[in-house]
Amino acid sequence: MSRHVTVSGVSLEIEEQGQGRPILFLHPGEGLQANRPWMDALARNHRVIAPVHPGFGGSALPDWVGTVDDLAYLYLDLAQQLGLEGAVLAGNCFGGWIAAEMAVRNTARFAGLLLAAPLGIKVGGVLERDITDMHAIGRSEFMRLAWADPSKGEIDYTKLPDTELAGIARGREALCVFGWKPYMHNPRLKRWLHRIDVPTHLIWGEQDGIVSTAYGEAWKAEIPGATMETVPQAGHYPHWEQPEGFAARVLAFTDRI
Repeated sequence: MSRHVTVSGVSLEIEEQGQGRPILFLHPGEGLQANRPWMDALARNHRVIAPVHPGFGGSALPDWVGTVDDLAYLYLDLAQQLGLEGAVLAGNCFGGWIAAEMAVRNTARFAGLLLAAPLGIKVGGVLERDITDMHAIGRSEFMRLAWADPSKGEIDYTKLPDTELAGIARGREALCVFGWKPYMHNPRLKRWLHRIDVPTHLIWGEQDGIVSTAYGEAWKAEIPGATMETVPQAGHYPHWEQPEGFAARVLAFTDRI
C-alpha cells in the first residue's frame, strides 16, 4: 500500500505492507525500487514501513532539509507519529547511515537495529578511501562493484516512463545534497556509535565492492554487542540480489530480540 503522510511539514511517500512487529526500513541511495520481493518476504511476519526519502520518488524536499541529521530527526518524528513501539529499525547503504544517526540519538521506539552495508563513518587514514566514490566512476564499473551479478541490477531506461526517469534523476540529485561533502559519511558519527543501546546486527554482501566487509567489521567494533554475518553471492544491496537470504537473516534477528 502506498500513501502520503506529512511529517514535521514534509510530505513523504510511504510504502507499507504486512502485519506484526513493525520494521521501519530506510532505502539505499539507489531508491526504493518498484520490484520488492524482499519486502514481500518480510511482510509475511512483520508490518514493513518503507518511507521514500525527501527528494526521492514522490517525497518532497523542502529547502530547509539538506543534511542526514535532518533526515534522522524527520524519521524519529515519523516513528512517533506512527506510534511505533518495539519496532526494528533497518536500513541499507545510505539508509543504514540514516538509521545509525537515528539510533545514536534515540532508540526509545526501537527494539533492535539492522544495518545492511551502511555508509556513514570514516575508518581509514586521511588518504584512504573507505567508500567507493560512486559518482566518479562509470555505470558499468559501478554495477561491477555494487553487484555480485551485475545482470541482476541492470535497468533498461529506454523502457521507463518519463515520470519514473524524472524520479530517478531527482533521487540522484538528492543523494548528492545529503552526502556529497564529506563524501557519504559523518566524520563525527563513529565516536558516538557507543550510544546505540539496542541489539544491533550487521548484514554484508560477500562481494560488496562499495564498502568492504572490513569496513563492516569496523562498524561492529564500535557498537556494543553488535553481531555481523555475510550473504553469499550478494554485493552492496543484499536485499535486492538475494531477497530470500536477506529476509531469512532479518527474521532470525527479529526472532531473538
